[in-house]
Amino acid sequence: MEYWLSKMIDVVPSNLKRLWAAEDELRTWATEVIASEPYLRDHLQLIEAYMDCVETARRAGPSGDRHVALMGLFLRTFDASSYCVRSAMSGNYTGCAMYARDLLETQFLLGYLMDEPGRPEEWLSTDPKNTPVKYRPIEIRKYLDNRDGFEMRRREQNYKALSTLGSHPSPGGFELKRDGSKAIRSGPFKQRNTLELCIQEAARVILPLCGLLREYCKAEVENGQKISSRLGLLLQRTREKYFTD
Repeated sequence: MEYWLSKMIDVVPSNLKRLWAAEDELRTWATEVIASEPYLRDHLQLIEAYMDCVETARRAGPSGDRHVALMGLFLRTFDASSYCVRSAMSGNYTGCAMYARDLLETQFLLGYLMDEPGRPEEWLSTDPKNTPVKYRPIEIRKYLDNRDGFEMRRREQNYKALSTLGSHPSPGGFELKRDGSKAIRSGPFKQRNTLELCIQEAARVILPLCGLLREYCKAEVENGQKISSRLGLLLQRTREKYFTD
């Protein structure tokens, strides 16, 4: 019995334990940094309120394919939001960029699907092995830009920037793997400026999701106005104080 208990205790290799312990230490430092900056505290509060509203809406939402499609995507952003912030606070800035890109792409898809009745149900019924052209990320970005009258393709620029930094293997992504002397190494990294930028980016990509979730709750979820009221207040505050453009 003692032999097997010993094996169970040692199932995680020591190198992984040391890495995770170092990340835990970085989270303690990152918490202190965030506590010292009111705007970072505000950003985390918005992100937490968004995630809380997603879970509350999941429990209160209607049944049917439309709810499954939209809430399934909102739940995907719930996970990505958590990992995005956790990665940043653990000194894994590349991971933060990867999850931020996922949040951005899911935000675009939700915006497209919610724009017309029937779209979520149609999207849900598509063959995962043969996705129609109209659901491809580039086509969705074009649709949203045309709808909103955006000629500068800012959505594409933001998408490519996060892809370069995190999701796609590229030389540009090495910038998040450099230490203070600009040498490339494994993390975790302890860089205050990068941490602050990561938290700001997380808030920036989650902000439109907050608006979409608030819209969904008010229109389709029982007691949705009440459920999303806190999120609505924090959304308004964040837009007015930090993201006015």
